[in-house]
Amino acid sequence: MRNFLSQVLMAGLSLILCSAQAEQKSSTCDGVVSILRLSNFVDGGSESGVRKAAAMHNAWYKSHGVLENSQVVVPVMEYDRATDTVKRDNKRIATLHLNSEASVAAREYQGDEGWKGFLNAYNQNTEVQDTIFLCLPNEIFRR
Repeated sequence: MRNFLSQVLMAGLSLILCSAQAEQKSSTCDGVVSILRLSNFVDGGSESGVRKAAAMHNAWYKSHGVLENSQVVVPVMEYDRATDTVKRDNKRIATLHLNSEASVAAREYQGDEGWKGFLNAYNQNTEVQDTIFLCLPNEIFRR
């Protein structure tokens, strides 16, 4: 499991290095509190569907004044030790909610039609299997 999480985190971190810097303060984290969700695709679900849901999720936060967090879709990779190669896992995907604590500013609006819309889009594509709260080091957000 540790190698799997390392692979997911490395893939996600390589994607977010180009993202805007997301600084925040927390009493238990000296970096950026973020949420990694590992999900299985449901029948008919797809990566493009998850990307659409994440775009809707990001738009919802922005429309509610939360500009310093982001949903990032992270393909999960499988490692084949025998051939020393990696390939995409077509059964799983991850999402990384960067700077999740910033979302508190919009908490009172959660449950509105826009919120239900992106949740429905996620649910049409995936079922969350594991949710992991992370403390990402600030230095990965520096350009």
